[in-house]
Amino acid sequence: MSKKITGIVAAVAVLATLALSFTKKKQADGRPNILLIVSEDHGPHLSCYGDKVIQTPNLDQIAKDGFLFKNAYVTESVCSPSRSSILSGLYPHQSGHLGLTTHGFHYVGQVTTIYQILKKAGYRTGMIGKLHVMPDTIFPIDYHPITDPNYNKKGLIRYSEYADKFMAAGNEPFFLMVNFPDTHWPFQNQVEGRPKKVLTPEEVVSFPYIGFDNQRIREYTASLYNCMARLDECVGELMAKLHGSGKERNTLVIFLSDHGDEMARGKFDNYEASNKVPFMVSWPGKISTGITSDALISSVDIMPTILDVAGLPVPPGLTGKSLMPLFKNPAMPFREYLFTEKNCDETDMYFPRRAVRDKRYKVIYSLLDTKNRAADKYTAEKHGDAIAGSPTFSELANATASIQKMYNDWLHPAKAQLYDLEKDPWEFNDLSADPKYAAIKQRLLNQIFKWQKDTDDPLRFPDRLKKFTQENDTIKISANMQWQYPHYLYNK
Repeated sequence: MSKKITGIVAAVAVLATLALSFTKKKQADGRPNILLIVSEDHGPHLSCYGDKVIQTPNLDQIAKDGFLFKNAYVTESVCSPSRSSILSGLYPHQSGHLGLTTHGFHYVGQVTTIYQILKKAGYRTGMIGKLHVMPDTIFPIDYHPITDPNYNKKGLIRYSEYADKFMAAGNEPFFLMVNFPDTHWPFQNQVEGRPKKVLTPEEVVSFPYIGFDNQRIREYTASLYNCMARLDECVGELMAKLHGSGKERNTLVIFLSDHGDEMARGKFDNYEASNKVPFMVSWPGKISTGITSDALISSVDIMPTILDVAGLPVPPGLTGKSLMPLFKNPAMPFREYLFTEKNCDETDMYFPRRAVRDKRYKVIYSLLDTKNRAADKYTAEKHGDAIAGSPTFSELANATASIQKMYNDWLHPAKAQLYDLEKDPWEFNDLSADPKYAAIKQRLLNQIFKWQKDTDDPLRFPDRLKKFTQENDTIKISANMQWQYPHYLYNK
């Protein structure tokens, strides 16, 4: 080889090295990674939230390393609508994702997802576990090795192993959502040796919001706790991989459950046990540690928070707020009123409602003047296993009169239920008929009506609600359900 050619080759090699160095510098540009961890179907049954039955050291560590939010809520207490808000920053009634994908529901119109924005901004995108939001075409996910829901909870070690591969695959900032299957039904006490220690029904009592305790419900309660222990093990494995990657200090970690327990007055409704979830955030060196916040926060705040952290503009129309100001000043006022909703969920759980709470009081407003179909199924004398975490009315025969009334109120609620969450955190005593609270009830109702108008809730219009109700009552459940609601609810 001539000296001239050798010199050219050497020069090219130097330029290539400089280019690679520049590329690596550009990739390692300091923009934070985002690790979003979402579990299934459980409330704050964690030792860091004061639960005395279970120890959850790995989830507790996330709280110790950052913020624990005591008043965090998801928008709707069923999987697809809840996740639709996490991924879009919109309430389900705004995005059209009014129920489960398995019952034919999906985004309607031009909805922008967090995956689209971050992918366009140069983030590597990954998801481990189910998406369960449609259409999946608006989720540009680079790496999605597990797509099924894995409700049998098999092979859970794969979640951390796949996460490890993804985090190590490049120097670009990454966004990774890990969707663990616990504690989704069916509740399994132990799968593949997880958890190591299994709780028995004799070691637990039924959750306090149920207001009723017997051996049958304790069996479900113990199983849910065992699911929680298994979840904690999995989160520990995932966090160990993040630590081993060397990227922990530049990674914002968010953990939450997608909604509350599949037990009485939990999933499929608007009670505290329905929508109130554990929510922790850590970011080493960037936010304070060991902070417990009473701020009212919502899952619609996740997308604007991530965009704020990534230094990206927030699209117009998002209804959430970035949590970054709270990270800088935990004592600052954040939100006066917090809203949740219920739409169709699935056809046999149809009972649309809207709810609002302030620092102390809460109103649940039913859009229909009929019985609550979810309550009807849960309290039935012969109900399926998946909704058996509830007393039946025959089991309630010997309960106190106040608990019997509470369950009857669940089945046949007042148009607007009112609860004092300070004195009655489990919402046993509806105050809506008490004239002493009339002004409070009306103030909160006015906030619901204002929110519905501000967010263009299509179900605030009686004619559209009537059409939606009629379609729900007549549509045939199938694998390819074709709803017409996008046309009459959202086409103006």
